[in-house]
Amino acid sequence: MRVGLYTRISEDIAGEGLGVARQEQDCRALAERRGWTVAGIYEDNDVSAFKTRVKRPEFERLMEDLERGLLDGLVVYDLDRFARQPLDLERSIRIFDSRNLVFATVQSDINLSTSDGRTMARVMVAFANKSSMDTARRVRRKHLELAQTGVPTGGWRPFGYLPDRRTLDVGEAQLIRRAAADVIGGVGLHTICRHWNEEGVLTTAGNIWRKTVLKSMLVSPRIAGYRVYRGGIARDEAGNPVRGLIEPILDLETWEKVKAVLQDPERSSKHSHLGGRKYLLSGIVRCGACGKRLNGNAVRASVTVFAYSCKVPTSGGCGKVAVTGPRVDALVTALVLEYLADRHVDSEAQPWKGQAELAAVTDRVDELMRAFTAGELSSDVVFPAVSTLETQARELREARLAWTREQVALTSRPADVVGAWPTLDLDQQRAVIASVFHSVVVKPSGNRGPVFDPSRVEVVWR
Repeated sequence: MRVGLYTRISEDIAGEGLGVARQEQDCRALAERRGWTVAGIYEDNDVSAFKTRVKRPEFERLMEDLERGLLDGLVVYDLDRFARQPLDLERSIRIFDSRNLVFATVQSDINLSTSDGRTMARVMVAFANKSSMDTARRVRRKHLELAQTGVPTGGWRPFGYLPDRRTLDVGEAQLIRRAAADVIGGVGLHTICRHWNEEGVLTTAGNIWRKTVLKSMLVSPRIAGYRVYRGGIARDEAGNPVRGLIEPILDLETWEKVKAVLQDPERSSKHSHLGGRKYLLSGIVRCGACGKRLNGNAVRASVTVFAYSCKVPTSGGCGKVAVTGPRVDALVTALVLEYLADRHVDSEAQPWKGQAELAAVTDRVDELMRAFTAGELSSDVVFPAVSTLETQARELREARLAWTREQVALTSRPADVVGAWPTLDLDQQRAVIASVFHSVVVKPSGNRGPVFDPSRVEVVWR
């Protein structure tokens, strides 16, 4: 009889079973006593059998080999090492029911080839599943309790903090503050990642920085001093946000601005190029014939000699417009600097007028929930009213987010744009242009030849 040995241990179930090496040793001894030949080892180490979203690769390979007839049976250390979800057990029972297979466990005498054995296995897996659910529920409740008290948990060190997860790492915190200021000022995440990687700055896992990792860190409530729970801000029993027992890296206003910029739906089209934009007006300049965005393309092996051109019809454009890039860049830059030269940029954001209304709606929700908890109001009265108020609160928060984006656009420019222009990053220059113009339109040329005609360029002012 050719049998497979299946071993598994999971970090989610503390204190149960032995290590996979010990399990394999005991399973081999059982197979030898039965006179069976071990034809394969299937090991899922540190893999949960309870979590439905977790795929056990060796378990899947085992099921396939049993179905294909490569094995005549199976030996496991204990039934709960093999299955903790009734669905997994039923899959194996179907296979055993269709073929004359042997099944043995070190810890108990279960035979999936018999009706009584299958019934006993179903009962045991059901109890194992309940045990896992009870454990998961206790773990979730414990994590919620820790979150509501602001206690940081987890085994990894967040970037910006020392190993105690509470005290700031001064150097890393300063990098985050600089990155936040850059984002507000219009610098793309790819550019920040490139600079950090060039400077030798690594993540706490020792990896280079990538756009998705940097964005996740910058929008995390943790760097504003909030306790994070399940990816969002932890809230106490009254629904109020919980401040963590940590030092904040960014003040709340700065963090809100960073979030407003990074979560802007239009940002994906503005900053979608790997490594950042190479040309000043890419994505801003448009075709005057079809309205599509023009792309910057190097004419020679240098970005200093390039053209903005419309894609050919097979790629979604019309192919009718092309213009010398440096000439258009110079023209648009001159218009922007001339427009802003005599204008004072107000660096102070104006207060959002809906804050009092949002606070009143939130307070009303808290009052209703306290009355329900105290038994003063019934669920029929409370929950419809809370649902209506939460809709109002969501709409007000969306309005505040849109207002914040507008404020960032108005206040992120340097006060002296003309003087600071040569020192600005390309992304920052693009952000200034975008705050002045809706778009730059280039009309088709009426004459052939290399001569640049400024009248072809039309700017749409904000």
